[in-house]
Amino acid sequence: MLDRVAGSPVEQVFETARKAHPAQALQATCLLATGRDGFLAGACHAVHRSGAPLVALSNTPVEVVIRDTEQEPGIACFDLVLSQLEPRAPQAIPPQVHTLVVALRAGLLARTMDLAFLHLQDRESLGQKTLHHQLVKARFSDTSAFLSQLRRELAVVGSEGIVDSPGRLHNAIDTHLLHCAKLMGGHGLRDAAVHGLEYLSVLIRATLASQQGTGV
Repeated sequence: MLDRVAGSPVEQVFETARKAHPAQALQATCLLATGRDGFLAGACHAVHRSGAPLVALSNTPVEVVIRDTEQEPGIACFDLVLSQLEPRAPQAIPPQVHTLVVALRAGLLARTMDLAFLHLQDRESLGQKTLHHQLVKARFSDTSAFLSQLRRELAVVGSEGIVDSPGRLHNAIDTHLLHCAKLMGGHGLRDAAVHGLEYLSVLIRATLASQQGTGV
């Protein structure tokens, strides 16, 4: 899967999240962040395929033990489950892991924008193409500009793998995801559509990028 995606690890994660199945994007993030196959696990929870190995964010050889698994309807369409984990001692997380989680969520944002564009491109409203309405154009333009700037920031990271203020970037991704979801309206509620991707992205932040989720 990754051999077909050229570029740095952050670019590979971004492109995989944008174009491949979300579960594959999560696996790619784990592989590129830790060198190990599986799904990244936060301090308390993990989003993963049932039965797949879990790898701690710290990439230390600790056993990640599942306490309980829920068939979460919002992500079941992506062949994913949400598991509660047994507590583990807090451990330092390599900065590049945080950067790859940002790239993962940015790729999912790009995917939602692509889906919204495809949904609206042939639609009309009030006698003109929906994509020509000022508010719709502004939202696509804003999200596209944000993603372009973010990709430049991630490219500058280079081999160090340290992105500045990841919390700021996650907040911005949340805002743009909400805008894309509003463009879809009720159509985004279909399985594996925009609202599902938005919910998955929120879970990824909660489990892998929040202070509570990472345990540090």
